[in-house]
Amino acid sequence: MDRRQFLERSALAMLAGALPATGWAAHRGAARRWGLQLFTVIAPLEQDFEGTLRQIARIGYKEVETIGSFGRDPALVRGLLDKYGLVSPSQHIASTELYASFSAWSKRQISTEQNRANYVALLQPDKAAALVDEAIRSAKILGQSYVVWPILMTPHLATRDILDAFIRAFNAAGQACAREGLTFAFHNHDRELARLGNDVIYDLILKGTDPDRVKMEMDFYWFRKAKADPIAYLHNYPGRFRLVHVKDMAPDGDFTVVGGGIIDLKALIRKARKAGVDHFYVEYDRSADPMKEIRTSFDYLRKIG
Repeated sequence: MDRRQFLERSALAMLAGALPATGWAAHRGAARRWGLQLFTVIAPLEQDFEGTLRQIARIGYKEVETIGSFGRDPALVRGLLDKYGLVSPSQHIASTELYASFSAWSKRQISTEQNRANYVALLQPDKAAALVDEAIRSAKILGQSYVVWPILMTPHLATRDILDAFIRAFNAAGQACAREGLTFAFHNHDRELARLGNDVIYDLILKGTDPDRVKMEMDFYWFRKAKADPIAYLHNYPGRFRLVHVKDMAPDGDFTVVGGGIIDLKALIRKARKAGVDHFYVEYDRSADPMKEIRTSFDYLRKIG
Protein backbone atom coordinates (compact mmCIF):
# COMPACT_ATOMS: atom_id res chain seq x y z
CA MET A 1 0.00 0.00 0.00
CA ASP A 2 1.22 3.47 -0.77
CA ARG A 3 0.67 5.69 2.27
CA ARG A 4 1.44 8.54 -0.12
CA GLN A 5 3.01 11.06 2.21
CA PHE A 6 4.66 10.75 5.59
CA LEU A 7 2.67 13.70 6.96
CA GLU A 8 -0.63 12.14 5.95
CA ARG A 9 0.41 8.90 7.58
CA SER A 10 1.42 10.70 10.79
CA ALA A 11 -1.80 12.67 10.91
CA LEU A 12 -3.89 9.54 10.59
CA ALA A 13 -1.91 7.83 13.31
CA MET A 14 -2.36 10.79 15.65
CA LEU A 15 -6.09 10.84 15.00
CA ALA A 16 -6.39 7.11 15.60
CA GLY A 17 -4.63 7.49 18.93
CA ALA A 18 -6.78 10.43 19.94
CA LEU A 19 -10.10 8.69 19.36
CA PRO A 20 -11.55 5.62 21.07
CA ALA A 21 -11.78 2.52 18.89
CA THR A 22 -15.43 3.00 18.01
CA GLY A 23 -14.91 6.67 17.24
CA TRP A 24 -11.99 5.90 14.95
CA ALA A 25 -13.97 3.21 13.15
CA ALA A 26 -16.81 5.64 12.65
CA HIS A 27 -14.52 8.40 11.40
CA ARG A 28 -14.64 8.95 7.67
CA GLY A 29 -10.88 8.45 7.38
CA ALA A 30 -11.18 4.90 8.69
CA ALA A 31 -13.73 4.15 6.01
CA ARG A 32 -10.96 4.52 3.45
CA ARG A 33 -8.72 1.92 5.07
CA TRP A 34 -9.89 -0.75 2.66
CA GLY A 35 -8.45 -4.19 3.22
CA LEU A 36 -7.86 -7.32 1.20
CA GLN A 37 -8.35 -10.95 2.21
CA LEU A 38 -5.19 -12.46 0.78
CA PHE A 39 -6.94 -15.65 -0.31
CA THR A 40 -7.96 -13.53 -3.31
CA VAL A 41 -4.35 -13.38 -4.49
CA ILE A 42 -3.10 -16.75 -3.28
CA ALA A 43 -1.75 -17.75 -6.72
CA PRO A 44 0.38 -14.61 -7.12
CA LEU A 45 1.52 -14.91 -3.50
CA GLU A 46 2.69 -18.47 -4.09
CA GLN A 47 4.68 -17.30 -7.11
CA ASP A 48 6.15 -14.09 -5.67
CA PHE A 49 5.21 -13.42 -2.06
CA GLU A 50 7.04 -10.13 -1.55
CA GLY A 51 6.31 -8.79 -5.02
CA THR A 52 2.59 -9.42 -4.59
CA LEU A 53 2.51 -7.59 -1.25
CA ARG A 54 4.31 -4.70 -2.89
CA GLN A 55 1.70 -4.51 -5.66
CA ILE A 56 -1.15 -4.66 -3.15
CA ALA A 57 0.34 -1.71 -1.31
CA ARG A 58 0.83 0.27 -4.51
CA ILE A 59 -2.82 -0.19 -5.44
CA GLY A 60 -3.72 1.55 -2.19
CA TYR A 61 -4.89 -1.15 0.20
CA LYS A 62 -4.15 -0.33 3.81
CA GLU A 63 -4.98 -3.62 5.51
CA VAL A 64 -4.69 -7.31 4.72
CA GLU A 65 -6.18 -10.41 6.28
CA THR A 66 -3.80 -13.34 6.26
CA ILE A 67 -4.21 -17.09 6.04
CA GLY A 68 -2.26 -17.91 9.17
CA SER A 69 1.27 -16.95 8.28
CA PHE A 70 1.14 -18.76 4.91
CA GLY A 71 3.28 -21.61 6.20
CA ARG A 72 6.09 -19.09 6.68
CA ASP A 73 7.88 -17.69 9.70
CA PRO A 74 5.42 -15.04 10.96
CA ALA A 75 8.31 -12.72 11.81
CA LEU A 76 9.39 -12.73 8.17
CA VAL A 77 5.82 -12.05 7.02
CA ARG A 78 5.54 -9.20 9.53
CA GLY A 79 8.78 -7.74 8.24
CA LEU A 80 7.42 -7.62 4.69
CA LEU A 81 4.12 -6.11 5.81
CA ASP A 82 6.02 -3.40 7.66
CA LYS A 83 8.31 -2.85 4.69
CA TYR A 84 5.37 -1.98 2.45
CA GLY A 85 3.29 -0.13 5.03
CA LEU A 86 0.63 -2.82 5.30
CA VAL A 87 -1.23 -3.57 8.52
CA SER A 88 -2.86 -6.94 9.23
CA PRO A 89 -5.68 -6.70 11.77
CA SER A 90 -6.74 -10.34 11.47
CA GLN A 91 -5.95 -13.82 10.26
CA HIS A 92 -7.94 -16.85 9.23
CA ILE A 93 -6.66 -19.72 11.33
CA ALA A 94 -4.39 -21.95 9.28
CA SER A 95 -2.11 -24.37 11.07
CA THR A 96 0.93 -25.74 9.30
CA GLU A 97 -1.08 -28.79 8.24
CA LEU A 98 -4.07 -26.76 7.13
CA TYR A 99 -2.00 -24.38 5.07
CA ALA A 100 -0.09 -27.25 3.48
CA SER A 101 -3.40 -28.70 2.29
CA PHE A 102 -4.69 -25.33 1.14
CA SER A 103 -1.47 -24.53 -0.70
CA ALA A 104 -1.43 -27.92 -2.43
CA TRP A 105 -5.04 -27.42 -3.49
CA SER A 106 -4.35 -23.90 -4.79
CA LYS A 107 -1.56 -25.36 -6.93
CA ARG A 108 -3.87 -28.17 -8.09
CA GLN A 109 -1.61 -30.76 -6.50
CA ILE A 110 -4.58 -32.26 -4.65
CA SER A 111 -8.26 -32.32 -5.54
CA THR A 112 -10.95 -30.12 -4.06
CA GLU A 113 -12.45 -33.24 -2.50
CA GLN A 114 -9.17 -34.12 -0.77
CA ASN A 115 -8.70 -30.57 0.48
CA ARG A 116 -12.23 -30.57 1.89
CA ALA A 117 -11.63 -33.90 3.59
CA ASN A 118 -8.46 -32.50 5.14
CA TYR A 119 -10.34 -29.48 6.44
CA VAL A 120 -13.06 -31.67 7.91
CA ALA A 121 -10.45 -33.74 9.73
CA LEU A 122 -8.24 -30.87 10.90
CA LEU A 123 -10.92 -28.38 11.94
CA GLN A 124 -12.56 -30.55 14.58
CA PRO A 125 -13.79 -29.10 17.88
CA ASP A 126 -11.37 -31.24 19.88
CA LYS A 127 -8.51 -29.73 17.86
CA ALA A 128 -9.69 -26.14 18.25
CA ALA A 129 -7.66 -25.30 21.36
CA ALA A 130 -4.36 -26.27 19.74
CA LEU A 131 -5.27 -24.49 16.50
CA VAL A 132 -6.19 -21.32 18.35
CA ASP A 133 -3.05 -21.42 20.50
CA GLU A 134 -0.89 -21.63 17.36
CA ALA A 135 -2.89 -18.82 15.77
CA ILE A 136 -2.49 -16.63 18.85
CA ARG A 137 1.27 -17.03 18.74
CA SER A 138 1.50 -16.01 15.09
CA ALA A 139 -1.11 -13.26 15.44
CA LYS A 140 0.90 -11.55 18.17
CA ILE A 141 3.99 -11.54 15.97
CA LEU A 142 1.98 -10.28 12.99
CA GLY A 143 0.48 -7.48 15.07
CA GLN A 144 -3.06 -8.78 14.60
CA SER A 145 -6.06 -8.21 16.86
CA TYR A 146 -8.42 -10.90 15.57
CA VAL A 147 -8.10 -14.65 15.18
CA VAL A 148 -10.86 -15.91 12.86
CA TRP A 149 -12.22 -19.45 12.54
CA PRO A 150 -12.43 -19.65 8.75
CA ILE A 151 -15.02 -22.29 7.97
CA LEU A 152 -17.35 -24.99 9.17
CA MET A 153 -17.65 -27.84 6.69
CA THR A 154 -20.93 -29.63 5.97
CA PRO A 155 -20.12 -32.64 8.23
CA HIS A 156 -19.41 -30.20 11.06
CA LEU A 157 -23.06 -29.13 10.92
CA ALA A 158 -24.66 -32.55 10.58
CA THR A 159 -26.08 -32.81 14.10
CA ARG A 160 -26.88 -30.57 17.04
CA ASP A 161 -24.34 -32.44 19.17
CA ILE A 162 -21.50 -31.63 16.77
CA LEU A 163 -22.60 -28.01 16.49
CA ASP A 164 -22.81 -27.69 20.27
CA ALA A 165 -19.25 -29.02 20.52
CA PHE A 166 -18.11 -26.26 18.17
CA ILE A 167 -20.01 -23.64 20.16
CA ARG A 168 -18.23 -24.78 23.33
CA ALA A 169 -14.92 -24.72 21.47
CA PHE A 170 -15.61 -21.20 20.19
CA ASN A 171 -16.38 -19.96 23.70
CA ALA A 172 -13.14 -21.49 24.96
CA ALA A 173 -11.29 -19.91 22.03
CA GLY A 174 -12.82 -16.55 22.88
CA GLN A 175 -11.51 -16.82 26.42
CA ALA A 176 -8.06 -17.94 25.26
CA CYS A 177 -7.79 -15.02 22.86
CA ALA A 178 -9.02 -12.54 25.46
CA ARG A 179 -6.33 -13.65 27.90
CA GLU A 180 -3.75 -12.65 25.29
CA GLY A 181 -5.38 -9.34 24.43
CA LEU A 182 -6.89 -10.66 21.17
CA THR A 183 -10.41 -11.31 19.93
CA PHE A 184 -11.80 -14.52 18.46
CA ALA A 185 -14.21 -14.32 15.52
CA PHE A 186 -16.12 -16.63 13.21
CA HIS A 187 -16.41 -16.30 9.42
CA ASN A 188 -19.61 -17.54 7.79
CA HIS A 189 -20.47 -19.30 4.57
CA ASP A 190 -23.98 -20.03 3.35
CA ARG A 191 -24.30 -23.40 5.07
CA GLU A 192 -24.51 -21.84 8.54
CA LEU A 193 -27.53 -19.86 7.39
CA ALA A 194 -29.45 -23.05 6.72
CA ARG A 195 -31.63 -24.78 9.29
CA LEU A 196 -30.74 -27.59 11.62
CA GLY A 197 -34.10 -28.89 12.73
CA ASN A 198 -36.20 -25.83 13.47
CA ASP A 199 -33.30 -23.47 14.07
CA VAL A 200 -31.02 -21.44 11.83
CA ILE A 201 -27.49 -22.66 12.53
CA TYR A 202 -26.04 -19.16 12.51
CA ASP A 203 -28.58 -18.04 15.10
CA LEU A 204 -27.56 -20.93 17.35
CA ILE A 205 -23.91 -19.90 17.05
CA LEU A 206 -24.71 -16.25 17.78
CA LYS A 207 -26.91 -17.05 20.76
CA GLY A 208 -24.70 -19.83 22.11
CA THR A 209 -21.44 -17.89 22.16
CA ASP A 210 -20.33 -15.10 24.48
CA PRO A 211 -21.02 -11.80 22.68
CA ASP A 212 -18.09 -10.16 24.44
CA ARG A 213 -15.61 -12.90 23.54
CA VAL A 214 -16.79 -14.24 20.18
CA LYS A 215 -17.28 -11.73 17.37
CA MET A 216 -18.41 -12.31 13.79
CA GLU A 217 -16.91 -11.73 10.38
CA MET A 218 -19.78 -11.31 7.93
CA ASP A 219 -19.36 -12.41 4.32
CA PHE A 220 -21.71 -10.39 2.11
CA TYR A 221 -21.65 -12.90 -0.74
CA TRP A 222 -22.53 -15.94 1.35
CA PHE A 223 -25.39 -14.10 3.03
CA ARG A 224 -26.82 -13.32 -0.41
CA LYS A 225 -26.22 -16.90 -1.56
CA ALA A 226 -28.20 -18.17 1.42
CA LYS A 227 -30.98 -15.63 0.78
CA ALA A 228 -30.44 -14.28 4.29
CA ASP A 229 -30.76 -10.63 5.30
CA PRO A 230 -27.40 -9.21 6.40
CA ILE A 231 -28.88 -5.85 7.34
CA ALA A 232 -31.28 -7.54 9.76
CA TYR A 233 -28.38 -9.33 11.46
CA LEU A 234 -26.34 -6.14 11.67
CA HIS A 235 -29.35 -4.38 13.19
CA ASN A 236 -30.22 -7.15 15.64
CA TYR A 237 -26.65 -7.75 16.82
CA PRO A 238 -24.98 -4.32 17.04
CA GLY A 239 -21.34 -4.57 18.05
CA ARG A 240 -21.21 -8.29 17.32
CA PHE A 241 -19.86 -7.91 13.79
CA ARG A 242 -16.36 -6.46 13.65
CA LEU A 243 -15.08 -7.56 10.24
CA VAL A 244 -16.67 -8.14 6.84
CA HIS A 245 -15.72 -9.67 3.53
CA VAL A 246 -16.78 -7.30 0.79
CA LYS A 247 -17.63 -9.75 -1.95
CA ASP A 248 -20.01 -9.40 -4.88
CA MET A 249 -22.28 -11.77 -6.78
CA ALA A 250 -22.75 -12.03 -10.54
CA PRO A 251 -26.31 -12.28 -11.93
CA ASP A 252 -25.81 -16.03 -12.39
CA GLY A 253 -24.89 -16.44 -8.71
CA ASP A 254 -21.15 -16.84 -9.23
CA PHE A 255 -18.44 -14.64 -7.74
CA THR A 256 -17.54 -11.40 -9.46
CA VAL A 257 -15.41 -8.31 -8.98
CA VAL A 258 -16.52 -5.97 -6.20
CA GLY A 259 -18.90 -3.39 -7.65
CA GLY A 260 -19.62 -5.46 -10.74
CA GLY A 261 -22.45 -7.55 -9.38
CA ILE A 262 -25.96 -7.44 -7.98
CA ILE A 263 -25.29 -6.88 -4.27
CA ASP A 264 -25.98 -3.37 -2.96
CA LEU A 265 -22.56 -3.06 -1.38
CA LYS A 266 -22.85 0.65 -0.70
CA ALA A 267 -25.90 0.14 1.50
CA LEU A 268 -24.36 -2.85 3.26
CA ILE A 269 -21.11 -1.04 3.98
CA ARG A 270 -22.98 1.97 5.33
CA LYS A 271 -25.05 -0.23 7.67
CA ALA A 272 -22.01 -2.26 8.70
CA ARG A 273 -20.16 0.88 9.76
CA LYS A 274 -23.09 1.97 11.90
CA ALA A 275 -23.24 -1.51 13.45
CA GLY A 276 -19.63 -1.33 14.61
CA VAL A 277 -17.67 -3.06 11.84
CA ASP A 278 -14.04 -1.98 11.95
CA HIS A 279 -12.44 -3.81 9.01
CA PHE A 280 -13.60 -4.28 5.41
CA TYR A 281 -11.78 -6.85 3.27
CA VAL A 282 -12.20 -7.26 -0.47
CA GLU A 283 -12.43 -10.91 -1.43
CA TYR A 284 -12.94 -12.55 -4.81
CA ASP A 285 -12.93 -16.33 -4.91
CA ARG A 286 -11.58 -17.95 -8.06
CA SER A 287 -10.55 -14.78 -9.84
CA ALA A 288 -9.05 -15.35 -13.28
CA ASP A 289 -6.88 -12.23 -13.01
CA PRO A 290 -6.60 -11.43 -9.30
CA MET A 291 -4.23 -8.46 -9.49
CA LYS A 292 -6.45 -6.75 -12.05
CA GLU A 293 -9.61 -7.56 -10.09
CA ILE A 294 -8.31 -6.25 -6.77
CA ARG A 295 -7.41 -2.97 -8.46
CA THR A 296 -10.88 -2.70 -10.00
CA SER A 297 -12.43 -3.52 -6.62
CA PHE A 298 -10.32 -0.92 -4.85
CA ASP A 299 -11.21 1.75 -7.39
CA TYR A 300 -14.92 1.03 -6.84
CA LEU A 301 -14.64 1.23 -3.05
CA ARG A 302 -12.63 4.42 -3.23
CA LYS A 303 -15.40 6.01 -5.31
CA ILE A 304 -18.19 5.09 -2.90
CA GLY A 305 -16.12 6.30 0.08
